[in-house]
Amino acid sequence: MKYTCAILSVAASLLGPLMFGLTLGFTGQTIDTMQNSVTTADGTPIQIGPDNHLYVFDTSTEASLFGSLVNLGAMGGAILLGGPLIEKIGRKWTLFACSPCFLLIYLWQALAHTAWQLLFARVLVGFVVGIESVVAPTYIGEVSPTAIRGALGACNQLAITIGILLAYALGLAFRTDAGSTDPNATDSTFCNWRNVSWIYLIPSALLGICVFLVPESPRWLAEHNKLDQATKVLLRLRGSKSVEEDPEITEEVRAYEEAAERESKNASDSWKGSVKWAFHALGECKMQLFIGIALQVLQQLSGINAVIFYQTTIFQAAGLDNKEAMALAVMACQVVVTLIACVIMDKAGRRVLLVAGAAGMCIAAILLGVFFFLDDVNGNNVSWLAIFAAFLYIASFSIGVGAIPWLIMAEIFPNEVRGLSASIATGVNWFFSWIVTMFLDDYRQAITYQGVFWSFAVVCLVMIVFVLVFIPETKGKTFEEIQSHFHSKYSKKTNKPSADSSSKPVEV
Repeated sequence: MKYTCAILSVAASLLGPLMFGLTLGFTGQTIDTMQNSVTTADGTPIQIGPDNHLYVFDTSTEASLFGSLVNLGAMGGAILLGGPLIEKIGRKWTLFACSPCFLLIYLWQALAHTAWQLLFARVLVGFVVGIESVVAPTYIGEVSPTAIRGALGACNQLAITIGILLAYALGLAFRTDAGSTDPNATDSTFCNWRNVSWIYLIPSALLGICVFLVPESPRWLAEHNKLDQATKVLLRLRGSKSVEEDPEITEEVRAYEEAAERESKNASDSWKGSVKWAFHALGECKMQLFIGIALQVLQQLSGINAVIFYQTTIFQAAGLDNKEAMALAVMACQVVVTLIACVIMDKAGRRVLLVAGAAGMCIAAILLGVFFFLDDVNGNNVSWLAIFAAFLYIASFSIGVGAIPWLIMAEIFPNEVRGLSASIATGVNWFFSWIVTMFLDDYRQAITYQGVFWSFAVVCLVMIVFVLVFIPETKGKTFEEIQSHFHSKYSKKTNKPSADSSSKPVEV
């Protein structure tokens, strides 16, 4: 296969987003055991064994913090270290460094016995996830051939959803009676979250082993004046024997040469690397930065967290009480539809899938609002409507809104500030994720369930307009062609592009 090296490199890097998903999904089956809040179907508490080492949180506040601190940690990791690290030591070695960090943190978590130890571990693992969420999409975008960049880029989100599903499955697999003397307790009542933490050491180690074997991003090598090495890596990734046999490689190598020239020139500039230089560089790509940040904000405000957070309420209101089965069905739907998105990404294009996904989410949000409105007004329980709308929401998010903001982020930022820009956009994503997680229930109490979902429908409409107005189609376009579009459309006539750009137009 022509692109074997590129595909294997991406596959190795996907262990990073897999750890992202495993980390997010950890609390799904474990948090009730950790705070001793397991109940029967009718709400009767089932007490954990008095001497059991699985009960660590004495208050709901501690348990809530354990769930939310990962978002704050990730925001810090993305902004403070994600961008600087991938520019300083490279995409490969930044991702590699995440491996021992995950290993040590989950080892600490498996052995921890106090609330503060677990909360500290959660902040740290969030910090590492934040770094990973910057480097993985960037690396995948830079090593992927243009023809399949969309498919490989969407695999980032696929790995996250698989990680969340795997975390939930592991939580179901490692069940225990936890030494309980309660007559309602069985050997599957509680989750042995320590054993789950031990299992997490396996993908943590595999991440380092696999990433060690992959090549560095050729674009990073070129930016650091390692042109010969960048060209050799590019030929391996593209499955070509020489630069001359592939016009796309010829164009990319030319861009590398110009990047090397710029690096040589900038090396003599004392202000290179300073805060002033960073602001200047970001000012040169303010439209790309605006698009990258706005997409991340709209993704988090589109309502996906509300559907996940209230899925038990939705299904119980529809008369379905098996929350484990429904949760697994939702996660399986995410995985399957995201896989479909990977397959069609380079055929349908980014804009089409974003608009289709946002439109589907808008319709689903309206229907969920109608369902809760009817239930409040006269008790009409249109169960099929709730189930249909919930799965439409999940499927619509997975087909575009879930994966494409990460892909677009890796595609539209210029080489010189890709790391810095990606870290800012990713940090904003994690900040709004934390905002939604912390205040969603207060928002629901203020404006009711129907108000929540109808407001999310408005956000999805805004997303559709935003995509149609601002986002160019990047399908099948090289990074240089994408930059050419932004320079020709948004730069002043006196500004010169920072890299050689093809005159081939980018669809809008």
